[in-house]
Amino acid sequence: MSSDFVGIHSYQRNDYLDAIEAALKKGMAAKEVVCSITTGFRRIPSIRVAPGLNPYHATVADIGYGFDAVQGTIQRIRQGDLIPLEKEMLVFDLDTLRISEKQLSPNFELAVQGADPSVFYLVEQSRYLNRQIAKMIKRANKLGQSFLGPEWEAIRAKNEKIQAIPRL
Repeated sequence: MSSDFVGIHSYQRNDYLDAIEAALKKGMAAKEVVCSITTGFRRIPSIRVAPGLNPYHATVADIGYGFDAVQGTIQRIRQGDLIPLEKEMLVFDLDTLRISEKQLSPNFELAVQGADPSVFYLVEQSRYLNRQIAKMIKRANKLGQSFLGPEWEAIRAKNEKIQAIPRL
């Protein structure tokens, strides 16, 4: 079995993978702070019982798993592991991360609706960090699209059917 990246120079592949990883590291740093704040929201009476808090917390965790999945796929590609469909895995991981990010803002806004004014600073910090996470995920996806060119969309279209299966 050979690599899916035949015809792509290793330096070009590594440049794109480096750039994707750099974007994800910035997003992960923001996610870590958001996760801490989100956990702290459970101690704030005006947010503790908000209907969006659990979905928001789950979305933040989901994004963390997504970052790990992309990094794992990149690491396997770099190590030269002979994994079938490595391009498909990279697209699947990045696009799934994009889908998770789409859930972040609505769940956050629901979680902080009716928050006590004394915690507005934390709410605004979280909102800012959520935007940073989204920005880095979008950047990583754009880099993946640039890297794979028209192949990206063809692979993503095939993955769409799998991503439609609800997670348990």
